[in-house]
Amino acid sequence: MDITKMQNDIRALSEAKFKIVAQARARNRKPTNEERLLISQLDGAIAGLESELEKPERALTVQMGGSIRYDGAYALVGPDGRKDYRSLFGNSGYNWPDRDTNFFAAAFSGRHHPGLIQNSMSETVPSDGGFLVPSEQAERIHAVSLENELVMPRAFVQPMRSNSIKIPAMVIGDHSSALFGGFTASYTAELGTINEHSPKARAMELNAKKLTGLIRFSSELNADTPGGMGQIETLCGKGLAWYRDKAFLKGTGAGEPLGILNAGCTIQASKETGQDADTILYENLIKMMSRLFAGSFSNAVWVAHQSCIPQLLSLSLAVGTGGDAIPAMKESNGGFKILTRPVIFTEKMEPLGDRGDIMLADFSQYVIGLRQDMRFDTSIHVAFTTDEILSRIIERHDGQPLWDSALTLEDGSTTVSPFVVLEAR
Repeated sequence: MDITKMQNDIRALSEAKFKIVAQARARNRKPTNEERLLISQLDGAIAGLESELEKPERALTVQMGGSIRYDGAYALVGPDGRKDYRSLFGNSGYNWPDRDTNFFAAAFSGRHHPGLIQNSMSETVPSDGGFLVPSEQAERIHAVSLENELVMPRAFVQPMRSNSIKIPAMVIGDHSSALFGGFTASYTAELGTINEHSPKARAMELNAKKLTGLIRFSSELNADTPGGMGQIETLCGKGLAWYRDKAFLKGTGAGEPLGILNAGCTIQASKETGQDADTILYENLIKMMSRLFAGSFSNAVWVAHQSCIPQLLSLSLAVGTGGDAIPAMKESNGGFKILTRPVIFTEKMEPLGDRGDIMLADFSQYVIGLRQDMRFDTSIHVAFTTDEILSRIIERHDGQPLWDSALTLEDGSTTVSPFVVLEAR
């Protein structure tokens, strides 16, 4: 669809919505139920058109007594960039029109509410069903998830307008013959011939994968718990964060993001000869550090399963005969460090002794594609006999490392990567 036509359609729909609101205000009344339904339908149509725009940097001015602009939204955000909802997606989105009724209360009620926008009105996958989550609630859910996540705050994030997006990237290559993407350079004498070499580029494709979370609770809890709607937002945010992290760390790439543990660029450091099962040695950690890409030293963190804590706390270096032992993992400002890099413990890694129980990772070399739209649906029929409500929240995203392979250094034999794991013991 032509971008200019989409902009004109958005402007026309917005003006129609403005006229409805203005007429109600001129008569000193609130919009009727029929008018609210029409406003909600217009909002859904506007959101659908906005999601199809291919040039996110273009600002959309809407004549509604103000303007809605993307303010740099939908641009690739670096590891140190702001990743709050508004920074990623701008001021666009679906707004909940009823200030007297909470969105979740309306969705749980099982009755028609004119502010509820069905997924089929503005989504490209109508079969997913559910109600679109208004931007206010989506923003709060995203804020909770971001606070509880391990990977996303440290990674690149690409907001997605559609189900797939391609990002240009370089072929990592071999430094013994060329640099990243095949770049070469040489000293050339005056009037000498310059050698030509064409850098190789590749297209990374992110395809949004659907993550569905289920929530089951009693109808009494929904009706009687103070602040219950806020608790639902917190529960959804923390749940999405947990499962996204798990996928970004060890997803298979089939129907889910490609996790670091299964990526082709991840290097596996070998265990020591004769090393006992379920152990971590200081030599393991040194070997892992030696395989880390030098450009990742300042960003890398250790990520380990909680079952590794006894092993890491007991590791030490003896200083001379009868000297004091120096712990391998040191406490610093309330956190731990190994070889100067921070340590993060999480249950989302593999247990002690398995491949992936400990990893040295630079998450700035990982990219995440994130869709703005969330959907929420509920049913009183699935658990009717126990008087429970079953709800689901749906979000779509993808993720994969920026590297397609490990890097061979200039010596022609040593390989390094931003992601290093320890072999199973």
